Amino acid sequence: MEIPGYEIKRLIGQGGMATVYLAEQRSLGREVVLKILDTSTGISPETVERFLNEGRIIASLNHPHIITIYDIGQAGDQIFISMEYVEGGDLKDRLLNKVFAPVEAIDIVEKVAAGLAAAHDNGIVHRDVKPGNILFRRDGTPLLSDFGIAKRLTNDSDLTSTGMFVGSPNYMAPEQSESGPIDGRADIYSLGVILYEMLTGTRAYVADSVIDVILMHKKGPVPKLPAGLEQYQELLNLMMAKSRKDRFRDAESLQHFIAQMRRAGLVKSKAEMTARPDFDVTEEGATPSLGTTTTQLGAPERRLRPLQWVLLVLLVLCGIGWGVLLTIEHRLEPPPRAQPQMSTALPQRPAAEPAMAAGTAPEQVAQALLWLGRHCLNELKLTEPARDNAYYYFSRMLQIDPDNAEARAGMHDIAAHFAMLAEQAIAEDRFEQARSYIALGLQVDGDNRRLKEMRDIATEAKVGFWDALASLIRREQ
Repeated sequence: MEIPGYEIKRLIGQGGMATVYLAEQRSLGREVVLKILDTSTGISPETVERFLNEGRIIASLNHPHIITIYDIGQAGDQIFISMEYVEGGDLKDRLLNKVFAPVEAIDIVEKVAAGLAAAHDNGIVHRDVKPGNILFRRDGTPLLSDFGIAKRLTNDSDLTSTGMFVGSPNYMAPEQSESGPIDGRADIYSLGVILYEMLTGTRAYVADSVIDVILMHKKGPVPKLPAGLEQYQELLNLMMAKSRKDRFRDAESLQHFIAQMRRAGLVKSKAEMTARPDFDVTEEGATPSLGTTTTQLGAPERRLRPLQWVLLVLLVLCGIGWGVLLTIEHRLEPPPRAQPQMSTALPQRPAAEPAMAAGTAPEQVAQALLWLGRHCLNELKLTEPARDNAYYYFSRMLQIDPDNAEARAGMHDIAAHFAMLAEQAIAEDRFEQARSYIALGLQVDGDNRRLKEMRDIATEAKVGFWDALASLIRREQ
């Protein structure tokens, strides 16, 4: 793949709409993230517009807590966005390993709220605030990213076609599952859900079904914080109120409330928590801090004995050798790829299930199933994980309405995604993986022409170089 002016280094990730690479911008010698949309596969004009919309929206904002866009362009069939590369990972990964101290969690909320305030002031609602969209610079600065489904409040057109079920099910506001306009208070709700998860290490609402999670966001009470965190419950209530009229009216109000909490002593600033004085003063006088050495205070300097020097040198040499080995191993490793589970058998079609919750109308369930199916397609959750994948949701929709055109189109799209993945695997000589993609895709849509053509290519390539070499050696013997 060639993008003029950029040298692609490695694959970072892949979704249903775009592929993301780490690259170097040659003219400035800086690392960037290239988000590339391949239009050669027959992507709809709406998808292209949504992709370009993301670049235009972020480029119109200039804020220390919003990721920076450098360039938007087109190279052949590929449209790309060049953006800031940050090395600190995302909040989703950090939540896997830790429960945040209140000072750190509220600091992140406050800074992300500042980014949201800048977006809202420019008439832009993010609509997909979630841990995976909060990135960190090396110094720990949080950044709001991925404005792919953001919407300008002044624009009546909606790139999501229906205006319903926009966002990520675990974090979206109750009004996002209804028809009607969405404003900045939906982003505040989502940020409140993230605050709860940072403070407790668990999600606000957990259920066996994603549809149940959506309904719990809509009808369930605001979750209660555990003992010891009660002083933050009012903040959470004002962020996660079911009616947006009961939430903070805007992100600036949220920031102001946090400032009041600090003045009241309910939460300290991060700077106060990390500051260390040079001396700890006691009644007996000044005691040196950990940064003060005994040599500075006049104590005799300890000298290493010869044997200790030998051991120290050996340890240093071992450390250098180990570091060299790790570096070589890292360079030899192939870049990570976003891939579904490689079973060649489709999961069983789901059994018919009753409505998800009392009072849930059939049209609500149908609407949710179709949205969830499309959402899984965008995240490349084609047939895995169980009970939360595109095949599962579209199959359930076809049980309710066997002639549903959108669900049938969804099945064709699953096969088309498998064809795209197989094509990429063949281009990279990963033929066994390509055959798995092809087998799954043909089980979903046996008439897919691209999959049939690639099946012949992948079958012919089944015998690789080493197999051929082994066969030749056996014949010589």
